[in-house]
Amino acid sequence: MQSKYLGTIDLDGGVGGGAMDASITYNGSALQVRLEIDYPGRLENTDHFGETTIDDVDNVLGNLDFIDGLARTTIATGIARIGTAAEQMFTAWMRNNDRDADEKHAFLHGLRPTKLTITPDGGKINRDRVVMSYGLVDRSVNGTVTVRFVEPTGPELAPAPRGGYS
Repeated sequence: MQSKYLGTIDLDGGVGGGAMDASITYNGSALQVRLEIDYPGRLENTDHFGETTIDDVDNVLGNLDFIDGLARTTIATGIARIGTAAEQMFTAWMRNNDRDADEKHAFLHGLRPTKLTITPDGGKINRDRVVMSYGLVDRSVNGTVTVRFVEPTGPELAPAPRGGYS
C-alpha cells in the first residue's frame, strides 16, 4: 500500500496491530508521524478496506492546516478552563517568561505541532482517530499539550502530564 505522504506503508506487525513511524515537514518543521493500524491483516492485500484506510490517512495528512486550526481552537478554549492541560501549560509559560494573562495569542503562536498519531481503524475500543501534540518553540516549558480527535465527538484536550508543567 502506498501513501501520497508517507510512501510505502510498512507496518511493524506488532501483537494485536501494526504501526509505522515516519516524519514529514509541516510549516517548515519536522513533524513526527505515527500510523497505528489495529487490524493490519486487512492491509496486506489491496481490498477496498485497505485502500480506504490509506485514503483516510492521506486525507488527514493533506488537511493538516484544518486539523491544526481545530486543535489550536481547542487549546485556546482550554486555556480559559482551570485545570486543563492547556491552562496549566499557559500558566507555566507565563511564570517562566514573566508574561501576563492577556498574552494568550503569543502563547498560541509559540506552539508548534511535534507529534501526530493517526489511528484510522480503531473501532469502538480506540476512539481516537487523530492525536496531535504541541510543544513550545522557545522550549520555555517542558512537555506537550495534546489534542485528541475522538470519534464521534470531535477534538478534546488530553489530561496534563502527572506533575504538570515546569
